Amino acid sequence: MGIPVAVISALPPLAIQAGANRVVQGVKIEHVCGDPALPPEADRALRRRIVEQALKALGTAVERPTLVGTA
Repeated sequence: MGIPVAVISALPPLAIQAGANRVVQGVKIEHVCGDPALPPEADRALRRRIVEQALKALGTAVERPTLVGTA
């Protein structure tokens, strides 16, 4: 068993191929959890949505590498 982990990645296929059990789709390689090109409130909402998906992923039972959510 162990500690549940969720990986936020802009390149989910690579994270899955590496064996990460729970993968959440990020935005860009430079800014995985946000987009500074957005207005501040929209960027904040996007970051929050990604982190909430990662938290939800932690409670999701998986048996193999799985893409849990998308940004």
